[in-house]
Amino acid sequence: MATSKVTPDADAIVSEIHIAAPPERVFEGLVDLRQVVQWWGEIGVYRCTEFQCDLRVGGKWRSAGLDGQGHIFEIAGECLEVDPPRLLVLSWVATWTGSAKTMVRWELEATSQGTLVRICHSGFAAHPELAASYQGWPRMLGWLQALLERGETVDDRKPVSAS
Repeated sequence: MATSKVTPDADAIVSEIHIAAPPERVFEGLVDLRQVVQWWGEIGVYRCTEFQCDLRVGGKWRSAGLDGQGHIFEIAGECLEVDPPRLLVLSWVATWTGSAKTMVRWELEATSQGTLVRICHSGFAAHPELAASYQGWPRMLGWLQALLERGETVDDRKPVSAS
């Protein structure tokens, strides 16, 4: 089960989950275009249908898909730090937030049973109105865990309305 908290300065949302897979496998799940579209989303919530990543410092990345109402969304940015399989830091600009730029930091720490995944989405002190739209990180981490541990994809999940 993923945890999530807002930092005391209200600048970041930090979420964590343990995944029973080695860091190399988790990192691959975060950046491989075939895998990202398999885990990132849930019918009735939103679904990533396209993913691209030029995995190098300064490289561009992009995710696009459909929200729960069938509207197109896009998230894009630049790779700021790349240290496989330990660290991935991305700038983040989403269509639903206008031109506001935030930052997402993925830290992967090897444990005796797999990987502790920590995501820190920061930059909300400059855009406090956006923080509420990013409370879904624990669910998203659960989707990644479901793919890596059980092979569960977006298509395998029951739609939200069936829950």
